[in-house]
Amino acid sequence: MPDQPIASVPIEKHDLGPEWEEAARLAAHNLGLTGEISELSPEHWQVVLASVEARMGLRGVALPPGWRRTLARQAGRLEPEDRPGARVAALRAKREEIAAQVALELGLGELGGLSPADRDLVDRQADETIAGCATPATEPADCSDADRTMRRLLSEHRALAELKADEADTRLAEEGEVFAPENDA
Repeated sequence: MPDQPIASVPIEKHDLGPEWEEAARLAAHNLGLTGEISELSPEHWQVVLASVEARMGLRGVALPPGWRRTLARQAGRLEPEDRPGARVAALRAKREEIAAQVALELGLGELGGLSPADRDLVDRQADETIAGCATPATEPADCSDADRTMRRLLSEHRALAELKADEADTRLAEEGEVFAPENDA
């Protein structure tokens, strides 16, 4: 089969419609968050984004590449994670919170006081918990037995990971690469 030329995609930055910001405001209100959405903590903003994604999906709206960043910009959020490496640091910090929760659940106490062997055990268990309860896992584990705190931490970790993936897709689109998520290898 002959090679197909790669089509160049013009780079245009579109704003999202007002229904996106309204969905974010409504999500924040329904979650009991007060104040302006531009002032929400990063953790609360991630939960609002997950809710907006679900709401727009229920409406049958296709999620455009970079929608999270565009919505943040339109909502007036100054995202500190726009700095290089900040998203990776946020993801690592969330993983560390999960590890701390795992240590408590295993009855090992605080992370700082663990022996190297116990810390290795906690790290392996945290990685398995994250991988097993991730949405795209091939055979997701039953995470219903996780306590409320662990479910929240896993949800926040997943939102940060998806945000990082969304940024990568946006960067590829801005560079003119045409791709389909189902073809990712």
